[in-house]
Amino acid sequence: MGMMELSSQITFLYFDKLDEARSFFENTLELEKVYDPKWACVWRIGKDSFIGGVDVNQGSIEVEHRDGVLISLTVKNIEEVYEKLKSYNLKDLTNIKFFEDIKLKSFLFTGPEGYKFEIQQFMTEELSELF
Repeated sequence: MGMMELSSQITFLYFDKLDEARSFFENTLELEKVYDPKWACVWRIGKDSFIGGVDVNQGSIEVEHRDGVLISLTVKNIEEVYEKLKSYNLKDLTNIKFFEDIKLKSFLFTGPEGYKFEIQQFMTEELSELF
């Protein structure tokens, strides 16, 4: 694959209240924490994919807006995940919607500090294997 020998992928989100984000990722989404130097934290999403939280006052970039970002997490058990997350009274939680054209089920909610999250499940074998 070109000049980059990629080994993993991390998406970093910036938070004013990193401790609240930690609780959300660890307790609500039940993600495994893999690294925590205190001013940032990284959780495993997949074998080689991660999501990170950074203290907005100590990160590498300035963050003015948190909109225009959708964090999509792909699962194999969307109904079970939906039922569990409903118990947390998440902000803006939608019903599960089916997108016929791409054979995808998904639902949305708002997480810490206004970040938008989607839980999705591809319903064809081909896309399930790809993602």
